[in-house]
Amino acid sequence: MQPPKQKSGKKGKLSKAEKEKLKKEEAERKAKEEEEAQLRAEEEERERQERERQEKEERARIEAEERKRHAAEVGELNSILEGNLTALENQNAERRAKAKWNRYMLCDGSPDPTIPGEINTYMNLWKEDDSKNDIESVLKESQLTHSLIGELSFLLDDTPEEELSEKDAANYKQTILELETLLAEKLDIATVDLLKNPTHDDAASMADQETSNLQLVQQNERILLMLWGNLSKNPRFKTFEFEEQNFGFELTKQLASLDIAIRIMHLKYDHLSHHCRTFHSKKKKKVVPPPPEPEPEPEEKAEEEKKEGEGEDAEGEETIPGMEDLTLKLESEQAENNEEEKKEGEEEGEEKKEGEEETKKEEEAEQAPVEEEEEEEEIEEDEDVVDLRQYQPLGGVIYFDLLHLPPQPKNAKGWLMTQDVCDELKRMPYPGNDNKLGQTLSGTLPMGQTLDPKAIASAAAAAEALGAPPVGLNFTLPENVLFSEEPQMAYWSPEGKHWRLDGFADMKYDEDGRTVSVKTINFGALTCTQDKHINMPFQSWELRPKQANNALLTIIAALVEIEIEIKEGLCCFRQPEDSETKPELENIKDKWVTPKELIQLLYSAGVNVFPTTESKKYVSISEKEDLTEEGVYQQMALTASHFAFSWSKWNAESGTEKIVVQGTELLQDEPVIERRKQKRKEKDEWSLLMISSQRAMKLRMTEFDDQFTEDFAEGTEFHADLYHMVLDLSTEQGIDRMKLSSFQFVDAVYQLLSATRVITYS
Repeated sequence: MQPPKQKSGKKGKLSKAEKEKLKKEEAERKAKEEEEAQLRAEEEERERQERERQEKEERARIEAEERKRHAAEVGELNSILEGNLTALENQNAERRAKAKWNRYMLCDGSPDPTIPGEINTYMNLWKEDDSKNDIESVLKESQLTHSLIGELSFLLDDTPEEELSEKDAANYKQTILELETLLAEKLDIATVDLLKNPTHDDAASMADQETSNLQLVQQNERILLMLWGNLSKNPRFKTFEFEEQNFGFELTKQLASLDIAIRIMHLKYDHLSHHCRTFHSKKKKKVVPPPPEPEPEPEEKAEEEKKEGEGEDAEGEETIPGMEDLTLKLESEQAENNEEEKKEGEEEGEEKKEGEEETKKEEEAEQAPVEEEEEEEEIEEDEDVVDLRQYQPLGGVIYFDLLHLPPQPKNAKGWLMTQDVCDELKRMPYPGNDNKLGQTLSGTLPMGQTLDPKAIASAAAAAEALGAPPVGLNFTLPENVLFSEEPQMAYWSPEGKHWRLDGFADMKYDEDGRTVSVKTINFGALTCTQDKHINMPFQSWELRPKQANNALLTIIAALVEIEIEIKEGLCCFRQPEDSETKPELENIKDKWVTPKELIQLLYSAGVNVFPTTESKKYVSISEKEDLTEEGVYQQMALTASHFAFSWSKWNAESGTEKIVVQGTELLQDEPVIERRKQKRKEKDEWSLLMISSQRAMKLRMTEFDDQFTEDFAEGTEFHADLYHMVLDLSTEQGIDRMKLSSFQFVDAVYQLLSATRVITYS
C-alpha cells in the first residue's frame, strides 16, 4: 500500500487563532501556579506563625513555671551548699585543733615555730653552737629547719584569715626568712671549714687523684653540695666534672691559676621566687565612690522647707529676722573661745596640733572615696626581668659560687701549720658582672643603641677583651621535672629581687639526654624557667563518675594528657594508658593526697594546668562571668557521683554570660576512650546543657550540629540552676547515688574544677 499523500503547506504551522489560544492557556496555567504557590506560602507562613506562637506560648509557660519554682530551687541549692560548707568548716576546724594539740604534745625536742620564745631560742642556740659547723651536722640540722619552714608555710596557707591575725602572719613570714638566712649562713660556714681543712682525715675522699685538687660531694634529700678547690693551680686543668651528680664547669685561663674554689649547691626547692614582685597577683587601687548621704527624715525635710519659705539663702542677700543679733553674739563667744584656745595651745604645745591634724585627716578620710585593692597598676619592667606571672622556675635553685680559697695548711718538720683566718665565706667578684658585657652576651642593649650583628657571635672574644670571659656550666635537668620545651636560664638579682635573663650565651640543650650547657658571667643563684602556659588552652576535658564518691577528671592539655582520680576528700594523679608515658611524672603517680597537695606536686613537676587570674593575658580563652562559672563548678561537684560532664565546642560560641557543656547520666564505670566512641555513635546520649546566671536548660541541638541555636529541647523544663537541670535528666537510681555524695568528695571535685577552670581554658 502506498502511504497517504501529505497535505501541502508547512509542517506543524499553527494558525494565529491557535497561537492566541495556547498563549491564553499558558497565562492561565502560570496564574494558577502562582496562585497555588501564594496559597502554599500563605499556608506555610500561617503554619510557621502558629508554630512560633505555640513555641512562644510553650516557652512562656515553661518560663512561668520556672519563675514559680525559681526561688524554691535557689533556696534548696543554697541550703545544700551551706550545709556542705558548714560541715567542711567544722571538719577543718576540728582538724586544725587536733593538729595544734598534737603539736603541743610533741616531745621530740623540736621547737614550736609559732611560739617566738621557742623558735628564737632554737635559732640562737644553733647560731652560737660552733661544734656543729661541719657539713654533716649542718645538713642533718637542715632537715629540721626545712620541717619548721614547711610547718609555718602550711599554717599561712591553711589557716583562715579570720583565725590568723596580721601580726601572727607577719611573724610567721619573718621567722621563715630568718630560718632561711640562718641555714644559708651555716652552709657558708661549713663550706669555709671544708676549704680551710682539705687535708684532714677524709683527704682521700676529698682529693681528685688526677689533678690533686679538692673535690667533695655532700647531700641529703633537699640539698646537694659539690665543692672544688684549686689546690694545684695548674692552668691545664680548667674543666671538672662531678660525674655521678651530672654537674660540670669550665674555667677561664685566668681563673685556673688563681686561689679559687667553685661551689655548686643544688637546692631542690625554690626559696627566692616568693620575694619577687611578679610572684604575686597584680593589684591596683580601685576607687569606689562614697555612699550617698541618707535622705532627711520627713520632719527634718518639712522644717527645712519651712525655713526656706521664711527667708532666702545668702545668695539672695536676705536673712531671717533676728539673725543679726544672734550672729553677733555667736561671733563674740567664738572670739572669747579662740583666746582661751590660744592660751591652752601655748601650754599644750604640739599635742593639740597633732590631735587637730588627726581629726582633720579622719574627717577627710570619711569624705574621700574608699579605696579597695583589686589589681596593682602595671609597672614597666626591664625586658630581661623574668615575669613570674608568665614563667615558672623549675628544678630548684643552683648556686654557682666563685669563692676565695683560704690559705692551706702546710706540713713543716712534722708540724701542721694553719693560718688563722676568719670563718666568713668570701665570694670573689667576677669582672664579668659588668652590665655592658651582660647586655652583649644576651644580645640586648638599651633603646637608642645599636648592636653589631656580629656582636653576639663574638661575645666570648669581646668578653676576653674586657678581661672577663664567660665560664662554662653544664648539668642534667632533674629527672623528676618535666620540661616540655627548651628551658631558659636565669640568675637571681639580690638588688632587684627578681630573676634576670641577661648574661648567658652559647646555650645548648640536648632534649634526649636532658642536658644543658651554657656559658655565663653570672655567679650566684641560677635556675631554669619554662612558660607557665605551655599546656594551655586545653584541647578537651571530661569529668565522669566511677561510683559513689569516686570520679575521674581527664584533661587533654596542649602537650600532655592527665587523669586525676578523686575519692572522698583525696585525689591522685594518673597517666592514661593510651597516652605517651612521661617518666618524669612517675614519682607523683598513684599518691593519694589532698587537692592542694596534688596541685603543688603537679606544678613543681612542670605540669601546670592551673591558670591564675593573669593567665588570660597569655592564653586565648572563652571568657565567662566568674560567678556563673564558679556556680557551675559547685553544681558539677554536687552531681559528680552519677552524672558525667564534658567539653563542648559550642561553649566558645555562647558568649560570656552563658556556659555550654555536654552531660549525661553514667552509672557504669567505663573508660574515657569508650565513652568517646559511644559519643560519636550515639549522638543523643549526650545532652547539651546551657547555663546562665538566671537559668539552666537543655538545648535542642547536639554537639554535631553545624550551627549554634539556643532553642530548648522539647519535653524539657527550665530550671534555676544546673543542679536541678541534672536532677530532671536523672533516673531514680542516679539520684539515689548522688544523695550518697559526701561533702569531702564534693569539695575535692570543686577544688580541682575551680583550680583548672576547664570551662574557660578549653
